[in-house]
Amino acid sequence: MRTTPTAALEALLDLTPLPFYIQQIATLTALRLRTLNLWRKCNTPHTSVLDTLIAEVPITDAKQDLIPKQFIFDKKYKIQLQEHGPTNQGNHKELKIYTDGSKTDQGTGVGVFSEDLNIKIYKPLGTHNSIFQAECMGIIEAAQAIAVRKAAGENIRILTDSMAVLQALNNITVNSGLIYECHLKLNAVGTSNNIILQWIKGHSGSRGNDAADELARRGSDSRAIGPEPIVPLPASYLRSQVATRSHAQHCTSWDKIDTCRQSKEALPRINRRVTRRLLQLNKAQLRTVVAAITGHGNFNKHLFNTGITDSPLCRACMGDEETASHVILHCPAVQEYRVKHLGSPRTLPEITDNIKGLLGFFGELGWLE
Repeated sequence: MRTTPTAALEALLDLTPLPFYIQQIATLTALRLRTLNLWRKCNTPHTSVLDTLIAEVPITDAKQDLIPKQFIFDKKYKIQLQEHGPTNQGNHKELKIYTDGSKTDQGTGVGVFSEDLNIKIYKPLGTHNSIFQAECMGIIEAAQAIAVRKAAGENIRILTDSMAVLQALNNITVNSGLIYECHLKLNAVGTSNNIILQWIKGHSGSRGNDAADELARRGSDSRAIGPEPIVPLPASYLRSQVATRSHAQHCTSWDKIDTCRQSKEALPRINRRVTRRLLQLNKAQLRTVVAAITGHGNFNKHLFNTGITDSPLCRACMGDEETASHVILHCPAVQEYRVKHLGSPRTLPEITDNIKGLLGFFGELGWLE
C-alpha cells in the first residue's frame, strides 16, 4: 500500500537507502579520480569523503590496479582464443608452459608448470585479489621465467584456462595496470622468441594444466610474505568494500530507527536470507508478505486509521482490533488455519522465517487479496 514505510521496504528487500547510496557512488568516484591523479583536495566538506572511507576501511588507501587508458598496437606475441592441437614449426620443437590461478578462503595464488623449460612455480598473492588477477599473474610469472632462462629463438606456447585475461590482452585499449605489465613482459620475451598465448579448457585431463592448477592451489593455501596487498587492489574488491560499508550503515540506521514498530518487531535485524526468499516471490505473493510483516494491508485497524472503514475490530472474532499481529498470532477465530499453515508461532520473527506458511495462511483467509 502507498502508506507502507519506505524504511521497512528497504530493510526487507535490502535496498540501500538513497543517502547512503549517493555516498557510496561519490566515494567510488573519488577513489577512481584519485587513482587517475585527477582528485583535488579542497576546503569543501564533500572532499572529506575519501578521508572518512580510509579511516573506516584502511585497506582502501592501498595502490589500485586502475591506470589511465593505454593503447597497445605493438604486440610481439599472438593470442589464440580457441583450443588447437600442439604444433611444431619446422623441425623446431614447441615449448609449452601452463599457467593457472586459484582463489580460496585462505587467499589467492598462482601456479606455473613446464616440463620443457623445467618450470615449477607457485606463489601466494594474499587475500585481497581476484581470480582474474591471479590468472594474469600466472602469465607474468611465465614470461619472467622465460626471461630468466634467457630463451632465444624458441617457439613458446603459454597455455591458460582464463579466457577473460586473454581477451583483455587481445584488446587494443587497457586500463588495468596488471594487464599492461603482462603485455610489457610478453613483449620483452617476444622480441627474441615466437610467443603464442592459447586458451585451454580447465580440468580437461591435460597433465600440464592439472599440474599448474595444483601449484596454484598450493599458492593460495600458503601465507603471503610481506605487507599486503601484494598485487594492486582490483576495482571489484574496492567496490565490495564500499558496498559493505554502505550495508553496515544501513543496518545501523535500521537498528536505531524509532518508527516502523511492527516491521521492527518482525525483522529486528536486516537479514539477507529473508531478502533472498522474498525476491523469489511473484508480485502478488510479495505484496501479501509485505502487508503481513509491515501491517500496512487490508487489516481493519489500518483501514480505520486511514479513514476507509468505520471500525477497527477484527472481522473474525470481533474481540480485538484487527492488526496483522493479532490475526497472525492471537485471533481465536482463525486458530484452525494458523495451526494448519504456521504451527503455533509465538513471535513475529518466527512468521518472517516461514514465508511459505504465511502465504498459505492468508491465501486461505483471502484477506489481503
